Amino acid sequence: MLSILKNISKIFAILALFFTHNPFQSQTFTPELKKEIRAPDNWEILYKIVADDKGLQSEIMEAYRVDEYAKLLKVYKWFERCEEDWRSKAEVLELPPSAAFIPLMLYGRFEHEKCDCDKSARSLKSLQSLNNQELLPGLKVLFIDSQIEDEFEFFLQELSIVIRLIENFDLNNPSAILKSHLVKKGETLYRLSVIYGVTVSDIQSANNLGTSTHITFGSLITIPE
Repeated sequence: MLSILKNISKIFAILALFFTHNPFQSQTFTPELKKEIRAPDNWEILYKIVADDKGLQSEIMEAYRVDEYAKLLKVYKWFERCEEDWRSKAEVLELPPSAAFIPLMLYGRFEHEKCDCDKSARSLKSLQSLNNQELLPGLKVLFIDSQIEDEFEFFLQELSIVIRLIENFDLNNPSAILKSHLVKKGETLYRLSVIYGVTVSDIQSANNLGTSTHITFGSLITIPE
């Protein structure tokens, strides 16, 4: 029990890095803690035991924090798109809550326009009933199958950090949402231009669309200020 508490305290200590002051940054948006925070589950604690590189954690935190937390907000938007499917599948399979983030980090953030929420959720089936010794080898199989060009240890570090950032922080700040928009069914560039008070051509330029007015359901559109 003591070792578990120590690892939980490590996780929250790492999150403190997220708010470390950077004198070269000027930010108008800082995420606030949610009123209710889910404690790290046993899978999260295992990730931290296996992958505990403080220098690497700091680098990952910085990547998610720069440009007014742009990367964090994008990943959160991708998570929102399939969150219901991923969380439901984890619950049905009786997996820890953090399992819902595995499809996000394996598939959703890289192919968010093509990512099938239900299909990616079914990938969790292979992790059902695995004990602590079997979990990481099982997760590594999924990692290899996803063809992510990175080290598995780095993936574990980033996975554990993203879980905590999304679970702990309120990312629904209106001023931040205006910087990007997750396309819903039936939405058009014209409709987005009216909602955000910018021209269609400005949105096209910000997203390298040329003269195209086609946008895809589930894609993330940058909204110029």
